[in-house]
Amino acid sequence: MALSVRTRFEVFKRDDFTCKYCGRKTPEVVLEIDHVVPQCDGGTDDSINLVTSCWECNSGKSSVPLTQILTGEDPHDKAIALLETRRQLEEYNTILKWERDERERLAWELVRYWLDEQGLLTEAQRKHDADLSIGRQDFNWLRAALKWCPEWQIREYMDIAIGRNFTKNMRYVAGCCRNWRYERAAETPIGGGYDD
Repeated sequence: MALSVRTRFEVFKRDDFTCKYCGRKTPEVVLEIDHVVPQCDGGTDDSINLVTSCWECNSGKSSVPLTQILTGEDPHDKAIALLETRRQLEEYNTILKWERDERERLAWELVRYWLDEQGLLTEAQRKHDADLSIGRQDFNWLRAALKWCPEWQIREYMDIAIGRNFTKNMRYVAGCCRNWRYERAAETPIGGGYDD
């Protein structure tokens, strides 16, 4: 039975749109879903048995070494590969746009929280998406930080900064977030895979 589009996409997302055999990413290669234990040998469609694989690695996995790339010279195969590449690129760009939009939304939510906790929001700004006053550098930092620091953690550091009256800008919050990031990096084992 064929895998659902949703299952394929969830596995691609989990594996960061990267072939788990050779490390190449979309759009450089066409990605497929590979069964670690083949279905003919009793492998299931459970996500733990599924990995992202490029077309070349998946095609050559059974009898050809992974270092040897199959060319796919058949015109039909090339056409299918091009269509699949385009579809995967569209999916990849869709998720990137969604992530950008979500970071933008969260950044404005955090700006509203930052200003509200300091008593700087007007009633109109509280009720509507009225113009919020914050420096461009602070907003750009905040939006970028949401790529690697969770919103709840930034909010906690905002509370600390406000409590200590470090509210001229978000440098104190940025420093706390940077230290949090370094601590997380130090705790993560080198080469941590998706088994973490």
